[in-house]
Amino acid sequence: MALAIIGAFALLRLLPAAAVGLSFDEAYTVSVAHDLDLSYYDHPPLLYWIAHLFLPLTGDSQAARVPFIALFAGTSWLLYRLTERLFHARAGVLAVLALSCSGCFTFGLGSMVEPDGPLMFAMLAAALTLTRVLFPEREGQSGESVIWLQAGLWLGLAALSKYHAVLFAAGLLLFLLSVPHQRRHLYRAAPWLGALLALIIASPVFVWNYQHHWASFTFQAVRALPGGGFHPEHVLANIAGQAIWLLPWIFVPLVITAARALRAGPAAERSWYCLCLGLPTIVVFTVIPLWGHIGLPHWQMPGWLMLFPVLGDWACRAIEAARLRRFGIAGATAMLVFAVGIVFQVNTGYGHIVAPRASPLVDPTLEMLSWWQLPPQLRARGLLPPGTFVITTSWFYGGKIDQALHDAVPIVIFDSNPQEFGLRYDRQSLLGHDAIVVAPIGSMQRVAAGLQPYFDSIEEAPPPLALGRSGRREVELYVLRAHRLRTPLPAPDWTR
Repeated sequence: MALAIIGAFALLRLLPAAAVGLSFDEAYTVSVAHDLDLSYYDHPPLLYWIAHLFLPLTGDSQAARVPFIALFAGTSWLLYRLTERLFHARAGVLAVLALSCSGCFTFGLGSMVEPDGPLMFAMLAAALTLTRVLFPEREGQSGESVIWLQAGLWLGLAALSKYHAVLFAAGLLLFLLSVPHQRRHLYRAAPWLGALLALIIASPVFVWNYQHHWASFTFQAVRALPGGGFHPEHVLANIAGQAIWLLPWIFVPLVITAARALRAGPAAERSWYCLCLGLPTIVVFTVIPLWGHIGLPHWQMPGWLMLFPVLGDWACRAIEAARLRRFGIAGATAMLVFAVGIVFQVNTGYGHIVAPRASPLVDPTLEMLSWWQLPPQLRARGLLPPGTFVITTSWFYGGKIDQALHDAVPIVIFDSNPQEFGLRYDRQSLLGHDAIVVAPIGSMQRVAAGLQPYFDSIEEAPPPLALGRSGRREVELYVLRAHRLRTPLPAPDWTR
């Protein structure tokens, strides 16, 4: 039954994955993945390594999502196995069903080219591996050292995926410290050897950061620093975002099971294990908005993932079988309706027919509009002669443009934070070349003034380019011609 659910929802994820363009993050990732490196500015390298490995097969298209959909199918199977190991098989089926019926995991992290895909797989693999030594099937089970080394391998791969792995490790340490008879593991060499192996596997991240003035660590840490006062409303908005992303009928039961596990404490050792592994991620990324940016609701999702085994066990005991069947049918139907609606909206923008005066800013699906319309318009105006490079104003525009041009033209971001685009090209090599500047209309005067000292001349290339759906002009881009770069464009300051 678990395999049937996993297979059915994997096929369901393929529908929007094939018919919907890449998001800003995904287009940026695919663009950056053309360059193989030890690590990268915004995330550890495993995401980019996977995308790079499949580029010859998938190209720059939506097919880049297929390996990550397959990876999430593996994640769902690991969730079933973990839940079965901690509780029982029926709870595992319900955990997988609930995970599949949550919006964030089915249409977000389970379908997209995001670092959470390999992170969640590695976390669940580590959690499952550790059950063999923390909850052995028989006393005196041998091979503990091998098990801890295997867990270290998975934890290292999690650290190569996303910095959330540190919070997972903190949760594991919390569990070992809070359960009296589990503390004995901390006095043995095997867990520390596993931790050492994890650090060795994650070493490319440290080497890259050392070579680049700790740029990635700084970038992530600054997002958590206090600034702008005290904002309890940010926490409430962040919690609401989590509920919307997970869908309320999944979020509320998850909160209930988390509260029950917290109240039961270490005495209910197996539910406490799941809570400890997930709670640090949930708490840290929910509390940070108190003093800073509101944050993104998917940051907590790897933490909530660890509570689905507890949810499956609770549902088995608290909800009658007939109601669970109705929930499964309703949840799967809702996911299918959502998938069709998302595909239709992204490709036609039909929502603007219903609300013609609505601003494009309120349509999040516009982010997934493919920019394939851009290159023909540029070539029709003679704006892409050989040797020309492109300047734009943000990394997310850079990803979309690079994807549309199939990584054939250098893309330079004229902004204080170009992210990995700041490292992709040698700026000295662009001297003497012409450029076109592609950016939103509202930013053109500022950009033109900023670029003037670097080029012999800059001129407008009207009229604006227009991208959109169903014949509408939804994304308007202004174009400048910049003649002969005479001074290297400013490089990002990695030390700030």
